Amino acid sequence: MKRFLSFVCLLCGLFSAVNAEERPMVATLHPLLSEMVSRLAGDHVRIEELMGPGGNPHTFDPSPRDLARIQDAVMVVAMGKNLETYLDRLEASLPEGVIFYEAGRLVPSLRIDVESEVFMCCPTHSHGAIDPHWWHSPMAMRTAVRHMGRALERLLPDHRSEIRGSAREMMSELEALHRWVEEEVSGIPRNRRKLVTAHAAFGYFCEAFGFQSIPVQGLTTEDDPTPSYLAETIRILRRENIRAVFPEKGASERILEMIVNETGVRLAEPLLADNTGTAGKTYNDMIRHNVNSIVRALTGEE
Repeated sequence: MKRFLSFVCLLCGLFSAVNAEERPMVATLHPLLSEMVSRLAGDHVRIEELMGPGGNPHTFDPSPRDLARIQDAVMVVAMGKNLETYLDRLEASLPEGVIFYEAGRLVPSLRIDVESEVFMCCPTHSHGAIDPHWWHSPMAMRTAVRHMGRALERLLPDHRSEIRGSAREMMSELEALHRWVEEEVSGIPRNRRKLVTAHAAFGYFCEAFGFQSIPVQGLTTEDDPTPSYLAETIRILRRENIRAVFPEKGASERILEMIVNETGVRLAEPLLADNTGTAGKTYNDMIRHNVNSIVRALTGEE
């Protein structure tokens, strides 16, 4: 009897392995995209995630090992809006016919203010460029989910109704998340809705919820700002009557202490800008973490 059960288990395992190989592979270039594809398509696809939690999409570049992992992919999903500057090279390295889908392509774009005197996230996304951080608006994410659902329906026509149902459920959740954010930030006076961050990653959030985005150098883990830039940063914080700043994790304690001493601002909990932070965290977790941090810092709540 034990031998029979073992044989059955072996057959089940082999069947599962074969069945898994028969599912189309979808490669994703950001953890949030993996979450979206997984929720929309479920077990009908195999997901290969190239950049995991904690990665930096501005510096990530697929390695030869990454490329070898996705040679069988039928679809590659990117954030879009030129976030993945390597996309053309990636497409050239994969077999002909692979679908490249940019999740943010149909989300209305914001541009980095060419007149702004603030520090950008990286040279590629500098003054006048399209801001690629569209996912910080739940309604922008809703738009992306709706169109990605349609793309996956075309890829998996036998599962169209299931994918469409999942898309409706996700869009409803994102509408509820947007309303929750509106309610949470409603207690922040308009003149305090100034979001001072390490780089220009929250433009879509600020546009959606009535904040002014003020990214400044010196709050990041990158090279320390020059004395003249630091002086300009301090001038901006004083002029704008800033109450709190949101540095990146690992930012220079010396620079932060200098900014606090010169301006009296409050150092708030770091926000999650380019990624979900750690494995297991979801889009909902990321938005709620950021909003709770913003509300605590700008209302004086502990």
